Amino acid sequence: MKKFIKNNKLTVITFVCCIIFVILVFVIKLTFFPNEAKAIYGDRLDGIEEVEITKDEQNNIVSKLEEKDEVKNVSCDIKGRVLNVIITVNDDVELDPAKALTSVITENLEEDQTKYYDIQVFIEKDNDDAKFPIIGYKHQDKDNFSFTKDR
Repeated sequence: MKKFIKNNKLTVITFVCCIIFVILVFVIKLTFFPNEAKAIYGDRLDGIEEVEITKDEQNNIVSKLEEKDEVKNVSCDIKGRVLNVIITVNDDVELDPAKALTSVITENLEEDQTKYYDIQVFIEKDNDDAKFPIIGYKHQDKDNFSFTKDR
């Protein structure tokens, strides 16, 4: 063993330095990122299983909105505790009827779901209307949507 170390001093020193470097990298990583294994939302999603909005419920909201004459297209997805709904309305729809579409969303959710999730609605048109797009947001503690200011 001593003969091998004596004949390969540079290789042994390089190998030991590499091992020390790897250990230092792990120590620094654990120092600055200690909770990497935890969920990205931490404990903010505790209890979501009890009020989860299923794919069927999302599809029901989409189909109810698409039944409306004003609506051209709808998509829906959930990110954490936020239900995002994107509604494309026909080019002749005004602001008030577009804003009224948000009631369809809340009517198709249970009360405990509306008290748990924030709901964000993006209403847009395919043409260049100065009043669109508009964004409506309903916080879980509020009863009504608040919208971007009319332009």
